[in-house]
Amino acid sequence: MIQNKDYILQLIEAAGKAVAKMIGFKEDGEYSQALETLNECYTEHFDSIHIESETNAIKLDLYGNLLKEEAEINLELGYTDVARNLFQKALETLNRAEIESKTFDLKRNDLIEEIRSALKK
Repeated sequence: MIQNKDYILQLIEAAGKAVAKMIGFKEDGEYSQALETLNECYTEHFDSIHIESETNAIKLDLYGNLLKEEAEINLELGYTDVARNLFQKALETLNRAEIESKTFDLKRNDLIEEIRSALKK
């Protein structure tokens, strides 16, 4: 089933708002709330975006960002092994987005470098 681009963009926008809410909790040190919001984002928004050839890189970018945020929260909570695994998944996801994307994305590349730095620590 092919979805309307406007619908997909609305889902991505809603997911972005949920991510912003999660980041707010994270910055306030409310890590349990941040993880709960992140899980809601995965189930309510992310699963609704079906992979289509033109939106696959967008979905991978979003998923990579969510994994990175989840890794940082787990790192703050002292779960270093979980954080490392999540950082690795985020890196793999963003690298795949880089391969599948038809355009250069500076923000994605900066995020990839950030994750590589976190993995070196």
